[in-house]
Amino acid sequence: MRKSIIPYRNNRERIEHVLFPAILSASFALCYISTFIWLHHKYQGGESYYSHGYLIPLVSAYLIFRQKNRLSAMPLSSAPIGLLIIVISLAVHVFGVMGDVNFVSAFSLVMYLIGCSLFFLGKDITKAIAFPLFFLFFLCPLPDAYLDVVALPLKSMATTFSLSVIDLTGIPCMREGFRLHLPGSIFIVGTPCNGLRSLIALSTVGFLFVYFLRSSWWKKLFFLSLILPVAIVLNGLRISALLLISYAFGQEAASPESLLHDGSGIVVFLIGLMALMLAGRGINNEEKQS
Repeated sequence: MRKSIIPYRNNRERIEHVLFPAILSASFALCYISTFIWLHHKYQGGESYYSHGYLIPLVSAYLIFRQKNRLSAMPLSSAPIGLLIIVISLAVHVFGVMGDVNFVSAFSLVMYLIGCSLFFLGKDITKAIAFPLFFLFFLCPLPDAYLDVVALPLKSMATTFSLSVIDLTGIPCMREGFRLHLPGSIFIVGTPCNGLRSLIALSTVGFLFVYFLRSSWWKKLFFLSLILPVAIVLNGLRISALLLISYAFGQEAASPESLLHDGSGIVVFLIGLMALMLAGRGINNEEKQS
């Protein structure tokens, strides 16, 4: 039996729905390849604050996938402002590449995707996936200069809190800047102990929790306000635990190369994660009861 010839209109639709998105995706990848390489470099560093960055696009994709039935029922449209955002994003990217300001290029990458969503999918669909799109900003590492400004007071507050805990145990400890003198050992609170890694990771997870909270906006803000004190307290407890380990088992047991030192960071993050989950659950339960 002879097959019917496909009309030209169907071929054009096939090009529009298959070939054009493929060309657009390839162009996007080539345009931002230097930014992708920089992001990989920032994520895989030994003392990186953004090692969770690889997961951000996957989380955003999953959040969009959860709405597949709702999105498939929404009609496609086009918002001209999306094209403007695309052009501005590419201009910012060029500026970032020429000035070697990589974090600017990373932010323009996310803005480019938002512009594409508006222009090719429309305002309604973009509004429906607004949170997954804006969640992509968490894959953009902030400049080290900004992080250093925040890291010093965080480390100072965590160190002060840890000494308050140590005083309760009766162990003599003298502070000299970030050098803590214990009987028979000296503990230095280094850069990895500033708690910034936990703060950034907990902030990312905290904003993700907010997406699932069914509560008023001020309760969501209250939930987000808990992240900073939780990070400081937990990091202070971690320093206290390392001081106790150093006092009981020697300085090498709590050194940066030890298993206890690295493992304590993971434990602190998990405890912080559980604390945020309990707080979020409490807010949700309170909302249901009201």
